[in-house]
Amino acid sequence: MRQNPLALVISIASLAITGLCCVFGFGFAGFATYMRSSAVEEVRPEPYYAPPPPTPVAPMPAAAATPTSTGTLAIGPDNATRGPATAPITIHVASDFQCPFCARVEPTLAQVDANNPGQIRWVWHDYPLPFHTNAMPAAEAGREVRRQLGDDAFWRFHDMLFENSRSLDAATLERLASGMPGLDLAAFRQAMTAHTHQAAIRADMAAVEAATPTGSVGTPCFLINGVWLRGAQPLAAFQSAVDQARTR
Repeated sequence: MRQNPLALVISIASLAITGLCCVFGFGFAGFATYMRSSAVEEVRPEPYYAPPPPTPVAPMPAAAATPTSTGTLAIGPDNATRGPATAPITIHVASDFQCPFCARVEPTLAQVDANNPGQIRWVWHDYPLPFHTNAMPAAEAGREVRRQLGDDAFWRFHDMLFENSRSLDAATLERLASGMPGLDLAAFRQAMTAHTHQAAIRADMAAVEAATPTGSVGTPCFLINGVWLRGAQPLAAFQSAVDQARTR
């Protein structure tokens, strides 16, 4: 039987359209599935990233918070003092005007003195550390102020030095000294230029070293009725040391 050519063309066209529909249908379904999965992935929360904690750093060993060893220090004519000579407690202070820990402990020492009125005699020992380039000149300046004006003026100048401990160059030392009533500035300059007090300072440093069991000194350190307390300790540590000193 002979097939109608027009019917044949129509059949072929129908098959082609059906095939294309299937291809597009499967493709669209796959594309829709992909888009749905992509959308899910896009809104999926990322895992929380916490930065790793910093590597622990071992703290610097603290200076002894309690008296640790005994020693003796003489009170020489070159040592500034304050407080009654008959006070039951003597605290020798070995310190450096450029040392930040020495400056930090000063308010604590003032509080110790206020908490024990008339009970403490304070004795100053210069111990300028070699790596503090302005510490020795500051110590020399303090000694010259004391030579000219006495102990009370030294302690006022001492406070001024610690208040300016970050800037103790020659100009600052002269400016501070010029503010001391009655000071002979020309004599002050001469003493600084000639290093008049440096030998006495070094002798005082040697005496402090000799009084320690090891001969090693860090600043600040304190000899309280013959027992050492080292470092910029809190008020409670000083008060405890003072209370124990009453029994010695």
